[in-house]
Amino acid sequence: MISTITILGQAGDLIEGHSQFRYVDFESREAFEESSFFSKIPVMYWDRSSSNPLLKIPNGHFVVIFGRLESHPELGLYVLVEQIRHFSSNLKIHQRRRKS
Repeated sequence: MISTITILGQAGDLIEGHSQFRYVDFESREAFEESSFFSKIPVMYWDRSSSNPLLKIPNGHFVVIFGRLESHPELGLYVLVEQIRHFSSNLKIHQRRRKS
């Protein structure tokens, strides 16, 4: 079973009621179509302290996450982040322009 995962996306909102989790938003494509949509996956940094770097990244910044799939009783599948790189970016601005 594959449990190692790499995600390239944008840092999303913190998950209400789960202080150590946040979403990562990434673009998905429909099979055999030109359209795309954004999906969200819950992620949690391996260091569960409140000073972990995942929670400090501003929304909208580009992130590259290396981790493994885990299961949470309420959230379902999530990615336990083992390594993270983030880049200050204006990706949200470009996406809004492209959609209009």
